[in-house]
Amino acid sequence: MKYVKMADIFGVQLKQEIHQNEKLQKSVFGGVLSIIVTSVSLGYFIYIMDQWRNSNILPKSTNIIKAENYSSIQFNNENLFEFCYWKYQEGVIDPFRTIDNILMPIGMYIINGIPQEPFSMLSNITTLSAYNSKLIFVENLSIIQNSGFNPQLNQTKELLIIITKCKQYLLSENQTCASDIEIENFFIQQTNMLSFWINTKYFNSKSQIFDVVKKQYYISFEKERAQQIQIILKQQKTRIDSGILFGNYEENDFVFDAQFLMTTLSIDFFKRMINMDAYLTFTIRLDPFSYDTQVVYPKLGEILAQVGSIVSMIMIVQYAAYFYNEYLLQNTLVEAVLKSLVLNYDSLKNSQEKSKKITYNNIQKIAKQKLLFINIINELSRIELFLLSLYDSIQISKISQLKFQIANEPKSESFEGVFSMLSNKSLNIINEEEFKDLFNAFIFNPLEAKKIMILENIQ
Repeated sequence: MKYVKMADIFGVQLKQEIHQNEKLQKSVFGGVLSIIVTSVSLGYFIYIMDQWRNSNILPKSTNIIKAENYSSIQFNNENLFEFCYWKYQEGVIDPFRTIDNILMPIGMYIINGIPQEPFSMLSNITTLSAYNSKLIFVENLSIIQNSGFNPQLNQTKELLIIITKCKQYLLSENQTCASDIEIENFFIQQTNMLSFWINTKYFNSKSQIFDVVKKQYYISFEKERAQQIQIILKQQKTRIDSGILFGNYEENDFVFDAQFLMTTLSIDFFKRMINMDAYLTFTIRLDPFSYDTQVVYPKLGEILAQVGSIVSMIMIVQYAAYFYNEYLLQNTLVEAVLKSLVLNYDSLKNSQEKSKKITYNNIQKIAKQKLLFINIINELSRIELFLLSLYDSIQISKISQLKFQIANEPKSESFEGVFSMLSNKSLNIINEEEFKDLFNAFIFNPLEAKKIMILENIQ
């Protein structure tokens, strides 16, 4: 039990009361300062916690550029890109219509440099763009880059999109091609332009969600020349730690940007490779360079540490109140000593006479000297020697062992004090009033009349 008791970290110290019900010296100045400091600290704490709850405190973010020999990205429930014909005025023909189709968007995956089977990107389900024309996109898009040519991994997979004349053999049910005359008139009568969107993403640190940003490009094309466009997708892998106390990680891969490279070619450039003319081609592939981003939101411990550091700075003002209360306590004790001995203390304190001011300052120094701990011990030792000079050690030993029995009896007229009890070998029976007289004998009470000296001038 001894060692268990030693392990107690909640031990308390004895705090002697300075005045009745007051263990610490306090003042109005200290109280006002405490209210101000507490209010400011609490207000700052509430403000910071509200900012933290609403994600207004920016997270820590680190970005690293990595070169990867292998990476891939899959789009199942969302579209990486969309494009449509720009109908810049009423009456303009949409060449991507499914009935009397003029231009057909054809998709073709290229795996390890080898073109695969082409497929039509026309759909019987019409989705209109902002220009009231048919919106074209690829579902379940999959792109792979294997720049290290590792045979144990999936081979490089790119997507080639070709804008060409309508091909009857690639049409689906209920789809038809326009006549050659309609196709010729289309190029003669109109200025042709596509609106192309890349759906990039970025992480919104405030809302903690990934927002989609549509980057739009306008691309013109004509009958005599072809445009080849390489779209190099820049991928970002983001790891987000949004835990309050411990780590709570979430990882996401997405396209955050794209690089466009455009080249003008002859109209029959792709004819020898894919056996069809191309007015416009898009080659979509992954960049081997990617970004690794780690986002760490502030934990509760960091927020409390931040609040604590600011509050510690605010609490510096407590030293002003501390020194003031210390000064007040010392003056209170000095006055208690002097008022118990000097009858005209108040007149000396409030006097404007130079001689009395000197006297007042001198007795203040004497009282402060008297209150030094070493002087208190010295006085107690002298009292002990004084008692030993009057009484023998046996009597003093009996006093140290003396106990009283309190009885409800009238006060004895012959009661003469403690030493009379010892000498008379009484039963130490006293009543409550006599017990109170013994305890009050040395208690300072400014209301009681005592033998107090009158000081004139102390030089």
